[in-house]
Amino acid sequence: MSHTNIVLVCIENFQEYILQNIHQLILLGHLNIYVLTNHNLFERFCDYKKHIQLVNIDDLSDSYQFYQKTSLDKKIRKGFWALSSLRFFYIYEFMRVHNITNVIHLENDVLIYYNCDYIIDCFDKEYMYLPFDTFSRNIASICYIPSVEIFKRILDQYNFHKDDMNNFSIIQRKSGIIRNLPIFPTCNINPEYKFITSNYNVFKGFIFDAAAIGQMIGGVDPRNISGDSTGFINETCIIKYNTYSVFWKIIDNIKRPYILIDNVQVPIFNLHIHSKNLKLFI
Repeated sequence: MSHTNIVLVCIENFQEYILQNIHQLILLGHLNIYVLTNHNLFERFCDYKKHIQLVNIDDLSDSYQFYQKTSLDKKIRKGFWALSSLRFFYIYEFMRVHNITNVIHLENDVLIYYNCDYIIDCFDKEYMYLPFDTFSRNIASICYIPSVEIFKRILDQYNFHKDDMNNFSIIQRKSGIIRNLPIFPTCNINPEYKFITSNYNVFKGFIFDAAAIGQMIGGVDPRNISGDSTGFINETCIIKYNTYSVFWKIIDNIKRPYILIDNVQVPIFNLHIHSKNLKLFI
């Protein structure tokens, strides 16, 4: 079995909930957890320093000069839009400098419920994988990057003036070197459903949450909607999960989510906790 390198990124703005993410990764038995962050934020991770490897992004070059060249907004929400794409260029530099392969990158508000070593050999090492919720939109809540060589072929095509939710989708259509993490069991309805559910049979019956499941059960970022937004239905995702039942099982002392689809209990590999209230879902 191959071993997974988990990579989290925290640039400039510390997000407290990343610590719950790390806590869950440790509970699941992950051994190679890397956090790419600024040196001045190292002390915020002191409770987990025995279990993670902190990487100073200030020592990593941006060989693509993405941040200097991008026209994405650098002010709204402390630079959220530009930093969301910049993370991929730091991941590339990290993989290149440290000769790292088999990376699974999680956004900081994404919880997983199984050790990634369990699925790592399901990936074809010639492709990057991430979930799509329509033909034209990806969400990099969880993504697999096999090698720096494959990642370079992808980033060489990255449009510095479009956000990451559009970029990988465009590159997928142009190059074919990005594949789907299925967000629903495969069903023979129409081409778009087949697209967003492709590879379901590859990943041991798991589905992956781009954003819509976590938004439904936990609500959205309170900066988007104030108050309790539990039950939110993602307006873009073509799967409307509110027509199904999400429930939990405790297996090996880990609380794990499932969704009931046509009387089949389908395990959910990850949840995108858009509300940032991760502690409620561990």
